[in-house]
Amino acid sequence: MNQSHQLPEDSLVNSLHQATKSEKEKELTGTIEKHIAPRKIQRAIELAQEKGSSLWPTDLPLHELGLNLNKRGFHDAIKLYYDWPFDDIPSACVCDETLGHAMIFKRGGSFVIQRHNELRDLEADLLSIVCSDVEVEPILQDISGEQLNRGPNKAKDTRLDIHARGSWEPQSSAFFDVRVCHPNAESYKNREIQQIYSIHENDKKRLYSRKVLDVEQGSFTPLIFTTTGGM
Repeated sequence: MNQSHQLPEDSLVNSLHQATKSEKEKELTGTIEKHIAPRKIQRAIELAQEKGSSLWPTDLPLHELGLNLNKRGFHDAIKLYYDWPFDDIPSACVCDETLGHAMIFKRGGSFVIQRHNELRDLEADLLSIVCSDVEVEPILQDISGEQLNRGPNKAKDTRLDIHARGSWEPQSSAFFDVRVCHPNAESYKNREIQQIYSIHENDKKRLYSRKVLDVEQGSFTPLIFTTTGGM
């Protein structure tokens, strides 16, 4: 007696295989993070899993975008990304602190200023493609009788990073302010990554949101990035 068996479709087999594989990978990753890897490695894994943060090592080394790193530059970038120690540089900075604080050191032409300005200019260039009246470091109008709550920056000649018209609504003013934080800093070691973003977002809103809404009659958007590529 002949018996015939109908095989399942290839697409169904593939989808089940991918689902099983994905579930096993998640289970394995969770086991590594919780039981094997030390806290420092756990943080590096979490940061690498953020959307977009793992893409830059595979980018084409385009000169016009500043992605053509030399060998030393690429090695240094990888070490900073995973918070690995440097063994080929002095152990102390000019301010007598260890070089682990280089990503938060604000003296002179530091990394903090350079990375902020590069992201500010990049965002302004992208906005100029789709918006009008794009301006870098616009000066906000002074307060003249408006009653603001405690907390906003009320100083004269207050500047934000970017102004664009028509970003969220036609012909309306939109203001953006950039902040780049270093999630591997000592002060963040006991905080979740999402908490770090919330701290800086709320701080920007506290300083500028009410002034932009009530005086400029525009919208305010904080742009929070991390040194590892997240946002």
